[in-house]
Amino acid sequence: MNISTLIELVGYTGSVLVVLSMLMTSLKKLRIVNTAGCVVFATYALVIKSYPTAGMQVALIIINMINLYKLTNTKRDYKVVELPVNDSILTYYAHIYREDIEKFFPGVFESINTQDDKTKVYLVLNGPTAAGVMLAEKHDSTLDVKLDYTTPAYRDTSVGKFLYDYLAKNEIKQLCVKTQVPEHGIYLKKMGFEENAGLYQKTL
Repeated sequence: MNISTLIELVGYTGSVLVVLSMLMTSLKKLRIVNTAGCVVFATYALVIKSYPTAGMQVALIIINMINLYKLTNTKRDYKVVELPVNDSILTYYAHIYREDIEKFFPGVFESINTQDDKTKVYLVLNGPTAAGVMLAEKHDSTLDVKLDYTTPAYRDTSVGKFLYDYLAKNEIKQLCVKTQVPEHGIYLKKMGFEENAGLYQKTL
């Protein structure tokens, strides 16, 4: 492999990272991957002496770093609101994010019994903004979770941790989740769930 080919590969790598960052649903991951892409592409631009391009990448790196700082240092004022399963706020929330919800919880809306008083809804708010929602069937001190969804802007595990602390303080001792979606399984393990044949359990 000659040096010119290697330089081109560096440029392509930077471009791929920037494009991949646009596919991230988490704003934090988007900024991190985009910054990595900008660093690689800036290096490529300097090597080929395209200084305006390098300057633009440096500016983007600075913008990303500022936004990352804001994302990680802005205080989030989470609160949990318990709603009836047929509440209009929940219906509206589900309508807005339905397509994304169905990716992680296929068929969830068809499986929910809106007349069952065992079904609990926990809506997590950050100020006036909905950050996440959990729907679960309550059996004594155990929740059989049907939906545990976080909106894209809050996918840094902070919503889940806050909600689990809230549930523990309200005498919920165990969470059970069934899923066949690999991405959801990865998230559950990150949150401390143990898996056995597609059933994930967490003691609070």
